[in-house]
Amino acid sequence: NLQHLTSNIQHLMATYLAAGLNPKKSTLFVQSEIAAHTELAWIFETLTPLGELHRMTQFKDKSAGEKSINAGLLAYPCLMAADIALYGTSYVPVGDDQLQHLELTRAIVRRFNRRFGKTFTEPKALVTEVPRLMSLDDPAKKMSKSRHAGCLFIDDAPAVIKSKIMAAVTDSGREVRFDQKRKPGISNLLMIASALSGKSIAALEKKFRSAGYAAFKAAVAEIVSKHFA
Repeated sequence: NLQHLTSNIQHLMATYLAAGLNPKKSTLFVQSEIAAHTELAWIFETLTPLGELHRMTQFKDKSAGEKSINAGLLAYPCLMAADIALYGTSYVPVGDDQLQHLELTRAIVRRFNRRFGKTFTEPKALVTEVPRLMSLDDPAKKMSKSRHAGCLFIDDAPAVIKSKIMAAVTDSGREVRFDQKRKPGISNLLMIASALSGKSIAALEKKFRSAGYAAFKAAVAEIVSKHFA
């Protein structure tokens, strides 16, 4: 209902502010109140071949095994393209799982500009040092808010953060070492700890070389909790 939606919007706005977005530098607004987003999305849909949308990895992953796939899931990348193009965006901060969507945005912008004249800016990706975090409960899958047990939320209580990290899937052995192929679970935790502590992965490997998984996980939980606090 409307009350629930309003509450979610307020909660998300508070999360953005807590994450460090400065209203004096960043324009924060409710997307659904600006009709141009859906209007431009429809225009972009008329310029986007169906095959390009079917090739989107996220659509294929989310629709796998589903009996009824809604059209909104298929067309969502066009809305994302509109969200970006409306504001003359030059760079978009993304994880590497969104690079395919951003490349589709670039293709749509080029197609529009060729047909109707230079109108939109072709955006480029801005990728962080940790381009993708994996789910705590399954390091073969990306961290996603749809997998609550494997996702860390900014407003998770310290006890919840610790519970999730202590239960995180790890690997055989007890050596804390970065090796994404052989030790994906531990490598994922090392990336999280490095990103939020400012310490290099090499320094963390050295510090926890003989600590064992339990002690390492407890330390990672402390790093995450302090950062989000």
